[in-house]
Amino acid sequence: MYGDVECPFCGYKEARGEYAMLLHMETNHAEGQSPFVVEGEGFSDKGPSTEYTECPIDGCGEIIPLEEMDYHVELHASEADMAQGDPSSGSGAMASPVATTASPVSSSSSKQRSSSPTASTRQQNAIQAWKNLLAMPSSKRRAAGSEPSSGTAAAIQGRRLGRAQLGKYAHEERMPDWLISLLEKGGQVDQPGVIPVLVQLLKQSSTTKYAYLCHSCVHHVSKLKREGGFCGYRNIQMMASFINGTRSPGHHHFKKKIPSIFQIQDMIEAAWDAGINAQGRVETGGIRGTRKYIGTPEALAMFRLLGIPCDAQGFKNRESGKSEALLLEDVENYFMSGVTDPTQRIRATTLPPIYLQHAGHSMTVVGFEVQKDGSKALLVFDPMFRDASSIVKLVGKDFHHHRFPDMALKPYRRGNKYLKKFSEFEILRLRVPTDSAPKA
Repeated sequence: MYGDVECPFCGYKEARGEYAMLLHMETNHAEGQSPFVVEGEGFSDKGPSTEYTECPIDGCGEIIPLEEMDYHVELHASEADMAQGDPSSGSGAMASPVATTASPVSSSSSKQRSSSPTASTRQQNAIQAWKNLLAMPSSKRRAAGSEPSSGTAAAIQGRRLGRAQLGKYAHEERMPDWLISLLEKGGQVDQPGVIPVLVQLLKQSSTTKYAYLCHSCVHHVSKLKREGGFCGYRNIQMMASFINGTRSPGHHHFKKKIPSIFQIQDMIEAAWDAGINAQGRVETGGIRGTRKYIGTPEALAMFRLLGIPCDAQGFKNRESGKSEALLLEDVENYFMSGVTDPTQRIRATTLPPIYLQHAGHSMTVVGFEVQKDGSKALLVFDPMFRDASSIVKLVGKDFHHHRFPDMALKPYRRGNKYLKKFSEFEILRLRVPTDSAPKA
């Protein structure tokens, strides 16, 4: 049996199993009025309250909405499968290690490569325990799509936003010193060269009808261990990797480097000072030195401050599946506009990636896929997840056979199973003269 089950709300540990823990949750943490809602004038959390918890998988540390946990641990299960089976053909030699800014990252990568079957089994047991708990029909989970995202909630004029929009640390004045030190020393997990690997995997996938990909210079930037939810910042960093790689307008501001979380916070605050989306300061109470979530309005403000052309768009429709359909249609049309040879099955472009926001999370869209059964999926770099070692070792290599291309692609695909949970999406796109950009 897999040890004690820990309550995601209060930390209480229950040794009698999952059903006993479920009883504890229903008794002590039943849904109702959020304790963070302030009646009357002043600050308030509009919209349904959100329960946040830390991912139970060892080494993740991500703070995410509870209703996201099932899909989140499913992706961890894919990671565990890849690590245990290492289902790549591989040539035996390892590629260059992940490009990082500090030793904690490379140390983590080393631990991942050397994880024992016992550790892998323990992780899979943890995943299954939480899957079982989350799947219980008596648990009262809300639909994530009922929550407003950071950007759409911006319509609340003159009001401080709360946990539903800004995350668990919505009212934090300053992040803890240990986290400041971690971010200063660790920077980010920065992996270039993944898009060419995705191109080769898509070519070998038996399920892919055709696909598009953005410029190959885009890096996959993901979180450090224990950092929590800085996904909005990590997406801005991925956009910055494109701007640097193509020397697009505004690249001189970054001085050939990916800006840090603290630099991004300073630039967003400076944008507010300059009157760009200035209501963001009122709604957030300020973000400098905090863990508050940011979204498309903050990214838009920063890029406009730096003179980087961009635009944002929202997709919101009450009809089930309509917002998802509109999003997919728009993204496909966007990538089609950058194709030079439509006869190719896998179509590389020189287009920038897309910043995608939905309730509680954001990621970077690096491509679009249509499968042979007619289904469509976004291809993404998700800041929550690092590239598996079996992917990293293929960077910079030409490989003509991969035993399990679809398994390797799963962490990068976001199709109907994921997107149907949300009724509202926002995107931010860079407007860059692609004819002057280097070839993909």
